[in-house]
Amino acid sequence: MTVPKSTWKLLKSEYLKIGILLVIFVTGVTAAYLIQRPERQLPILNPSDLNPALVADSLEGKGMDHRVAEFDLVDQTGTRRSARDVEGKVRIVSYFFTTCPTICVDMAAGLRKVQDAYAGDGRIRILSHTAMPEYDSVPILADYAARNGCDSAQWWLLTGEPEELNRLARTSYFAVLEEGQGWDEHSFIHTENLVLVDAKGRLRGYYDGTDPKAVDQLIKDIPLLLPDAR
Repeated sequence: MTVPKSTWKLLKSEYLKIGILLVIFVTGVTAAYLIQRPERQLPILNPSDLNPALVADSLEGKGMDHRVAEFDLVDQTGTRRSARDVEGKVRIVSYFFTTCPTICVDMAAGLRKVQDAYAGDGRIRILSHTAMPEYDSVPILADYAARNGCDSAQWWLLTGEPEELNRLARTSYFAVLEEGQGWDEHSFIHTENLVLVDAKGRLRGYYDGTDPKAVDQLIKDIPLLLPDAR
């Protein structure tokens, strides 16, 4: 059967209207989804969420309200640093040592990327703690900082008493592994982890500092914490 031209024009018009309505509908649904979609949030981590080998025995199983503790350390410029100096700051924390020929090299490169991504942002601090305080003196840390492009205004290489560094690693940041029966305050088996800490001193993420993709993810996640920082 032949469709009259007038009827065909009407059908084309109706199809066009239907198509336009469908486009408007799909666009509206998509826009509504994007507007109402909850913003991505980072988890708040507690000792019970972590590998027990990283956690001091006294804190294993703690499931709420973990905060990074006070500290008393010295940076590569010889300046004494405490929790007051990072109050309200987003922190990226690591453990390393200056003579490490393997993972520390990659971790330093990853932290440089973080530093470059947020250069001059006073809301962010990078805290790299030495795992060999008996060797990594202030002058040695200063030389390492110069060789690795550390901006002392934003990236601090920290040393101090071994007991203090171990206490922070095992009870605040959970960044070193225990060594069974041989563990003591002078034993540091640091991990490749970069620890993300929010402005309230809470743990918000762990990232493999030797993996460029993980470092890129860290750089993308930091802005999620900046609204509460100063």
